[in-house]
Amino acid sequence: MSIRPILASCAAAALALGISLGMVACGATRQERYTYVKKDASETRMLADKEELKRTSGVKQVIATIDAQNAITLQLFVDEDDSKKGLEKVLDLGYSQVRN
Repeated sequence: MSIRPILASCAAAALALGISLGMVACGATRQERYTYVKKDASETRMLADKEELKRTSGVKQVIATIDAQNAITLQLFVDEDDSKKGLEKVLDLGYSQVRN
């Protein structure tokens, strides 16, 4: 039985772990999540706001839902280092932040 394949697998795993840790240590950008609401809105408005936010610098993901009372809830995911434009845009669109 040869241990070379096992050593090669261990070396590859160690290299992958090292690269992953290196990316974290080198300041890979983290994402932050914020929750916002807007009352008395429509599904059309929700979709338009979602698309506009997606085009905003620093915004990585937008998850939007609307309930039976026509209140939109947005989950906004932004880069920690580039969040200012996205956070300003969502307020400009008339949303209020939900304090977590």
